[in-house]
Amino acid sequence: MLKSVYFPRWMDVPEVAQASETMSRLIRQHGELANSKETEDRAQARKIWTKLSSAWWDVLFALLEAQTQSLPDHLTFDESERLFIDLGFPGDGTLPVHKDFDPARVLEARCEGGMFSYFTFSDYIAECWSMIQGTPLPEPAIGLPVEQRIEAMLAQLNDLQGKRDEELLRIAETYVPNTPLNLKKLTADMNQNLMMGMKVLMRVPEYREAKESVRQEMSQARFRYAEAEEAILLMVSSAQKADANPMPLAEMEDFLRLHERTTTLARKILYTENDTKKAERRAKKITDACAQFPDMMKRHELRNMVAKKREYLSVPAKTARCDTSPLCPSSAPPIDYRENAAKLEAMSELDMDMFSVPRVRMYGIPRVIFIPGQGLSTYDWQDHTLLVPVFPVGGDDKSLSYALGTFRWDSDEERRLKTPYEQQIKENKKKSILALASSFYKDYFLWLTKEKQGYRILPRETRKVFEQMFAPRAEES
Repeated sequence: MLKSVYFPRWMDVPEVAQASETMSRLIRQHGELANSKETEDRAQARKIWTKLSSAWWDVLFALLEAQTQSLPDHLTFDESERLFIDLGFPGDGTLPVHKDFDPARVLEARCEGGMFSYFTFSDYIAECWSMIQGTPLPEPAIGLPVEQRIEAMLAQLNDLQGKRDEELLRIAETYVPNTPLNLKKLTADMNQNLMMGMKVLMRVPEYREAKESVRQEMSQARFRYAEAEEAILLMVSSAQKADANPMPLAEMEDFLRLHERTTTLARKILYTENDTKKAERRAKKITDACAQFPDMMKRHELRNMVAKKREYLSVPAKTARCDTSPLCPSSAPPIDYRENAAKLEAMSELDMDMFSVPRVRMYGIPRVIFIPGQGLSTYDWQDHTLLVPVFPVGGDDKSLSYALGTFRWDSDEERRLKTPYEQQIKENKKKSILALASSFYKDYFLWLTKEKQGYRILPRETRKVFEQMFAPRAEES
């Protein structure tokens, strides 16, 4: 009896065994031909590698058919299944991998708290099934529950405020020892009214939908925060301009960055809080649509939801013009989930206005799915997700910036970016829609990773347009 070469749990399921054996055979054939010195053999190896992409999907769908046969409330994946689904790693020793590839490190990785919710591809599939079944959504294997993410950010905010307040007192004692300001009261006013003030500034539903008396109270909190902030920033500016003992400009800039981090983190916390209801609404919509489905239709719906991702899983590779196979390559180890999540969080803080667009107000913050394969990250507008390949091309920073860049471009329904980028940059006026988008992704990458760090890389005309496009503006969540 044929047995699965990949998945111990399903080794006796004929469909899984047949699909996995076919894939294993193709991998062996590819290995024999790829190392040949004959041109014809290497050409045949490339054809087999193309077949392997389809074989991977055949194995995945066979595995899901076996998993859902008994209609469980939740799908669970063991280590061999997660490595296959999330990294394209068969695990039978026939596919060569990079010397630094450590399966245990990948399986044990867990992203820290932040604004985004993180999923592996197997996490995504498990969530789809729970929504179809109408059961509580499982926690992603690599992410944290939203409550823990908010708690972690609140703790981080408290720490940042403490550091800023200590730095402010140091600046006053060193450069403005005779200041008449009651700094402890001013910092207390800022700390106590920050979150409420940001709710007014961001015009969150809690503020927009409140009674007039409550809106007035919230506006007063915003006023107290703004008044204290203005007094403190004025004192710091005066310290830098003092005649006797002026504060170095670098010190003032460090303080201003520290202060800005507190307001940015407050925005992230509010976005995450507002996101909870939108995520629940999305899940309920799918559950309600599948509520009357017979058992076979529910299983078919899962296949449809995963199949819809199939085309988009190849987009990162096509963007980078590299191999579109979901299989684990031998040229590099997979990314560090935790490290990439931290980089994405930091990168998004450089352009927080991207979360003020109508699409975010409607659907929430896009979720992040780490997908098998190579390429540059992208945004899937059909499912409102950022797709991050576990084998990036061009480095982590470039790949992640493309995720945010494609989201920025696709969510620009009001054409705040598209119109000036096309009309005010001479060389962009004759470009096609696709060429224009591609050009924007490249410039946005340089804008986030170089220009925002103080390096002048973009042409003067392009930099001027970017400064205009990304100038601060009012928002509504």
